[in-house]
Amino acid sequence: MAERRRSRLLKMKSRIVHFRSSSAFMTFVVAYAVFTEQFLFAVIVPVAPFSLAQRAHIPDSGTQYWVAWLFATYGIASVVSSPIWGWWTDRNSSRRTPFLVGLLWLLGATVLLWLASSKALLILSRILQGVGATVIWTTGLAILVDAVGEARIGESMGYVAIALNLSTLTAPMLGGVVFARAGYNAVFAMACGVVALDVLLRFVMVERSTLVEKTAAARCGTAMKLGENGNGCYLCKMHQEKEAALEMSITMISVAGSNSTDLKSLQHLETHDKLQSGKQSRSRVPPLLRLLLSWRFLSALWGGFAYATILAGFQAVLPLRLNSIFGWDSVGGGLIFVPLVAPGLLGPLIGALADRFGHRWFATAGFVGLCPALILLRLIEHDTFAHKAVLCVLLGVVGLCGTCLLEPLIAEITYLGGGQESENGSGNVKVRSYAQAYALFNVAWELGDTAGPLVAGLMVDSVGWKTMSLTLGLLAGVSAVTTALWCGGWAFARGDIE
Repeated sequence: MAERRRSRLLKMKSRIVHFRSSSAFMTFVVAYAVFTEQFLFAVIVPVAPFSLAQRAHIPDSGTQYWVAWLFATYGIASVVSSPIWGWWTDRNSSRRTPFLVGLLWLLGATVLLWLASSKALLILSRILQGVGATVIWTTGLAILVDAVGEARIGESMGYVAIALNLSTLTAPMLGGVVFARAGYNAVFAMACGVVALDVLLRFVMVERSTLVEKTAAARCGTAMKLGENGNGCYLCKMHQEKEAALEMSITMISVAGSNSTDLKSLQHLETHDKLQSGKQSRSRVPPLLRLLLSWRFLSALWGGFAYATILAGFQAVLPLRLNSIFGWDSVGGGLIFVPLVAPGLLGPLIGALADRFGHRWFATAGFVGLCPALILLRLIEHDTFAHKAVLCVLLGVVGLCGTCLLEPLIAEITYLGGGQESENGSGNVKVRSYAQAYALFNVAWELGDTAGPLVAGLMVDSVGWKTMSLTLGLLAGVSAVTTALWCGGWAFARGDIE
């Protein structure tokens, strides 16, 4: 009876651990982490003017200037810290450690922002928040690809995109409502509650690599020893064998039952793999530099920068434009973003299709669709039902095109990061450079987030709304060309690289 109870407890424990390390749960953890990061970024939008005026004693004439600096320092800190954090993540044996450290850092920065009573502390807290947010887009995405694999990263990023869009839509609205009803402290109490749940999830999750090591160690503990000299157990020995040796054994078994044609094909593949392995072992260029020397990777970075510039610039000037045409207040200006973020619900489907049929044409189609949609926004000039309907349709097209290109771009970064391997002194592969690849993508994205509102705002003030929309549309058109040429490999190369 006791043995049966123990067996049931072990099975239940095994199921719980399996769930904690499952692809679905890990995807949820990373998606919620993205939600948290964006929530903390956007929830202070309605609170920042109050905190500057009432707590930092800044006059109304300087509020806009310091609000701009609060958001700019966040992006600058993220850009500077991304490569450093990505390098540390790839060097660390467990990604969970930097993931937790980053979250606790983010929580501390939020509390500091809550209690800050001077300009210096407000700026410092936003800098610390920017550094903490970097973890999500470096370590978090590296954990995600470890859990789901490169082949399904597009589909998984679809769920991450849903979390991002949901946070973008709800955070300013909740911040404004809570601030109006319950006050300043309630807003930050709500933000700390969101972070607290994130902390719990990160403690609950179990990395795949950790689970594999524990399972192997448990099996090794009960295995027979090799020889009389205590050279280690058989399973330990098998666990430490190189992957190349295992592939060679499989190849030899396959050759034994194959015909001469199959033998030649296998020999050709084996020779090709050896050549590629030799190239990798001879290469001592740091993974970060190798990524930056790849036109394919630079094209993906440009795509992320262009889309972030378009999206951030577009969102920065649209509410004021709609207020001048339709007379909408902050509520109406916020609700009009629903057609923009609603297509994000199709993210998992589009990501899965891109994983199956290739990323090049989905990303290219996204930029191609953005080009006319952004340019046609110049047609919205009068307060009529027809113009409001056209506006909703165009915003829906912009949201759908953004969904079509974001997941493929992340998948492209993932593929290239997985292909850039570093080596130890003996030439053996140690780790893949996912986190460093995501760090560079985060740099490009944050630069776009910083440049977009600045460029769009200056253009609206100097040359008008129509020229601004035309410029953003042309930026999308140029990005469609670079994406079509390099996403998935050089378009005119022999064979299908993707």
